[in-house]
Parts: sequence; structure tokens; C-alpha cells
Amino acid sequence: MATVRIDVAPDQAYVRVVRLVAVSLARLNGITEEVVEDVRRAVGEACGRAVAAHCQADLDAPVIVDFQEDPGLTVVVNDVVPLPHASGANVAAPLGDETPGDPQGQLQQEASAVIAVLEGLADAVSVNTGDSGTAVTLHWTGRR
Repeated sequence: MATVRIDVAPDQAYVRVVRLVAVSLARLNGITEEVVEDVRRAVGEACGRAVAAHCQADLDAPVIVDFQEDPGLTVVVNDVVPLPHASGANVAAPLGDETPGDPQGQLQQEASAVIAVLEGLADAVSVNTGDSGTAVTLHWTGRR
């Protein structure tokens, strides 16, 4: 299994580069053209969220994106904004808490919406938060 790693500066301008790499690697790994657009959108959403989290936390550290070539394609987007430990259905609460001053819970609703979008675009999605940040793992088998 080969891995490609990209360290992304916390600047939204670089999310486009990550999307281009995702599309290229998806095609190289046998992802059908019908699914390539889903890969582009999902990786862009996950990377954009991580870059925004770094910007909101005023972090200069890069967002790390790993592309793992196996049957299909797995993409792991890691930020380093520490959050309470959560996974699965409970992950939207800490993701929504990334920015203080949200009395109506709008950020938690937005985090839930982003996760729902990712789940609609990828074959498998997992999101885990913790002391070392958030890892969003997306997987495509290549066919749908």
C-alpha cells in the first residue's frame, strides 16, 4: 500500500491543490469517473474544515492529508486543534465547539451537516477527535 502525504498550510487557497491531487490519485487507483467528483467534493470539504479550524485557532501548523492507495482510495485529513475525545455520532458536539461564542449551537449543526455531506459522498467515513486534533477518514472502493 503506497501513501502520499501533503502538508497543507492553513490557507484556504491550498485546498484546491489537495482536491486536484485527490482527483488524480482517485483516477490512478481505479475510481470510476462517476465517483471522482464525489472524491473531489468530499476531500475539499474535509480539508476546508481542517484549514478553517487551524485559522480559527490561530495555528501555523500544517493540516496533514494522507492518501493511501489500496483497493480503492483512502484519504485521511488531520488537523491539530485539540478537542475532547469523541467519535461516531458524538463527534459533532466537539467539532461545533471549535469556536467560542455560539449560544444557539449553530456550529454543532454545521459540523453535523458537513459530516452528513461526507457520508453521502464517500463509501465509508469516520471522524475522531482528541487531544492531538481531528482525523477525518474517507474511503472509496472505486465502484458504486
